[in-house]
Amino acid sequence: MNKVKRRDFLKLTGVAAAGSIIPGITLANSDLISPAAKPEVKGKDGKTYKVIDYRCRPPLKQFGGLYKLRLTYIAQRPNVLANPATHGKLPEAVKMFGEDNPGALDMWWKEIDDAGIEAVCVAGRFMLGQPEMSMDTGELIEYEKKYPGRFYGIAPINIDQSTPKAVDDLEKAINAGIRGATIEPGYRTVGGPTTIDDIAFYPLYELLQDKGILLQVQTGAFADPNNFDLPNEIWRMDSVMKQFPKLRLVLGHGGYPRITEALGLALKWPSVTISSDVYTFWPGGQLYQQNIELLQDQFVYGSAYPFGNFKETLEQTLALPLSEKVMEKYLYLNARKLLNLG
Repeated sequence: MNKVKRRDFLKLTGVAAAGSIIPGITLANSDLISPAAKPEVKGKDGKTYKVIDYRCRPPLKQFGGLYKLRLTYIAQRPNVLANPATHGKLPEAVKMFGEDNPGALDMWWKEIDDAGIEAVCVAGRFMLGQPEMSMDTGELIEYEKKYPGRFYGIAPINIDQSTPKAVDDLEKAINAGIRGATIEPGYRTVGGPTTIDDIAFYPLYELLQDKGILLQVQTGAFADPNNFDLPNEIWRMDSVMKQFPKLRLVLGHGGYPRITEALGLALKWPSVTISSDVYTFWPGGQLYQQNIELLQDQFVYGSAYPFGNFKETLEQTLALPLSEKVMEKYLYLNARKLLNLG
């Protein structure tokens, strides 16, 4: 007898909801950037590298909460973080966004080009009742169409709804061409914060594993506003991987602060990728830096913009003592593979 998949069983119950997740939207004008532009950067060895910034967010109202954090919490932090990308000069796009300037998006693209970045990857998110912290799948897909080859979206999974509805939405997103999915268990509202090993999410993981689509889980110091520890318990991710050993799991913010455990998870499971992004150059980040070469197929570059500046973060990265082969993987090739770009 054929095994019934978790998500198919949910559909058999008749509670899976229908409905489009790709609403019509109006995009901001941004004509400064040619979709054909292919910037590159030069390393300290003179080698030319292509770059995909796997983790960043544009200055749109849907990410307003993050930009406010940069403008207030980080920029005004009384104790200096000795990192020029986070505690140095504030990017013009961030300042313009804070002033509610409609040209912020154009400036954001200009900063990307000036830094030598070929393409960016933007993860959506959903937070119930917080429009400044929510970017849906339909909008991401529209931006990907507007900037082909330069903008890639990762669909937010709404875990404040039923699992059947979440699976249905995710299937629609995958069919529409989304590059991945992201989940933030620590920000669930209905039922309260939870963790990645919540079995209610297993049908989602099964679908992603079967389709070969990445799942990014939110970790880091701010992954749950009320609990520093739960979102970063790596053993929970190991439990998920035991059930779904081919799941392409990405640790957004690298599992920080449990760095050594995150490295152990990646060692054990070849389909796990570490996106340490801004934490690569924050306290303890030297452990990430020291292991990029060792886990060269399982690290992906990201700035975490607006928390890290494009140019300064890339300059710090190019200064790392990585071999030419590994630098190419870290800055570009691993992201292409992760996003199924060939």
